[in-house]
Amino acid sequence: MLSAAKWGAIVGVAIYIVSQAITLIGQAALGPAPADPSHPGKIALGCVDLLLIAFAFSTSGFFAGRETRVAGYGAIAGMVTFAVYGLMLGLIPLGSRVMLAQGGATLGQDVLIGIITIVIYLCIAALIGWLGGRPGAARGLAAARHASERAK
Repeated sequence: MLSAAKWGAIVGVAIYIVSQAITLIGQAALGPAPADPSHPGKIALGCVDLLLIAFAFSTSGFFAGRETRVAGYGAIAGMVTFAVYGLMLGLIPLGSRVMLAQGGATLGQDVLIGIITIVIYLCIAALIGWLGGRPGAARGLAAARHASERAK
């Protein structure tokens, strides 16, 4: 469990730094807010950012699975990565990331929408982390077998 928390936190901080760098590069190259929301440069940088975040969930799962030799810890590492990334994004918002409120929603509806969104993202992070944890656990088991054979 400690391994999942460790790798989730390390990768969460790393992906936050990379994500903010991508945001700042986009603002420097394309301006703070292009008049056209479908600007190809902004869309491309957004896609790269999203893919890197998904890769981060898998990476933290891989390292946790390799260290513990249990693929399930990869799911926990993916969720920790999401939590650390989201916490840092909320505490240190660089760039111009703005949360859009639902039009006409009451406070209770906003809270419910927020909870459902977080649960869905945690499930996605857990799935991607587990998918990364499977090959990590297999590699950890193979390394352990190889080490025990060399010891004989």
